[in-house]
Amino acid sequence: MSLHHKTLTYTSPVFRLFRNVGAKLRMVNNNHLRVLIFHDIPPNQEAAFQRQLVWIQQNRRIVSPAKFEKMISGDEPVVGDNVLITFDDGLISNRTVAEKILNPMGIQAVFFVVSDFVEIQNREEAHQFIAKHIIPGAKKEEIPKGWSNMQWPDLEALLEQGHTIGGHTKRHARLAEGISNKELVDELIASAEHMESKLGNKVEHFAYTFGDIDSFCQEALSVASRKFKYIYSGVRGDNAKSVSPLAIRRDAAAFQDTSYEYVLFNDNLLDSFLGGAADFHYRNAQKMLDFWAQSINYK
Repeated sequence: MSLHHKTLTYTSPVFRLFRNVGAKLRMVNNNHLRVLIFHDIPPNQEAAFQRQLVWIQQNRRIVSPAKFEKMISGDEPVVGDNVLITFDDGLISNRTVAEKILNPMGIQAVFFVVSDFVEIQNREEAHQFIAKHIIPGAKKEEIPKGWSNMQWPDLEALLEQGHTIGGHTKRHARLAEGISNKELVDELIASAEHMESKLGNKVEHFAYTFGDIDSFCQEALSVASRKFKYIYSGVRGDNAKSVSPLAIRRDAAAFQDTSYEYVLFNDNLLDSFLGGAADFHYRNAQKMLDFWAQSINYK
């Protein structure tokens, strides 16, 4: 755990106290709309994941994608402390935790998947794809053994269970400055249209890969906005205060250890993030996303 994360963990109770007092005195807004990012949930973390969802439900309201759509679009007011659950990359553990944990708890989530990754038929090829595209620089042998990809039947099952499938590019491409318009159309629009043809369902949600502001650009957002109604970043922040549906903020809920396994943040650290304790670190990125979205809206 980094020094920054340790500091947030230890100061979380104090920050929570000030936040609660401020809300009671009406000095701070008590209405929030946050989005959490998960990736792989390995079997040894399933119990911790379920316990953490219970903890979130005790302190906040986990909303469905349909409810989130209404709130982020301004069709319904944001009242109280609301959280949307999302998963990135399309790893097979996502279906497992959906059926074992989310569904019994009545939680609906958004699963952002890489369309070329979904096409893969065996674990060996899946590990090659992950090492080349999802964790570039990693060796195939270093990819966690349990990792594999969801395939089309898995996505169909999630849709039948009430979840939402979103786009996450064709090849998990980094959509930064310098990528051609042709590549953007292929990664964003053609990829989503292929998913729609396979699933028979509209794909209106999209999360760009890697999540940081340097992995995206205004041209990519412009192309994505031609296909998707809801576009998500990995930039931390609250979506309650007139945030554009094209510039949605999200909070990572886990970190990768040295063996690339995802480890859930502890409750205090997650509470700090959901309470906005780290948002100021992302002010410039938030402003950039908002500027890009406003430029599209003004066209």
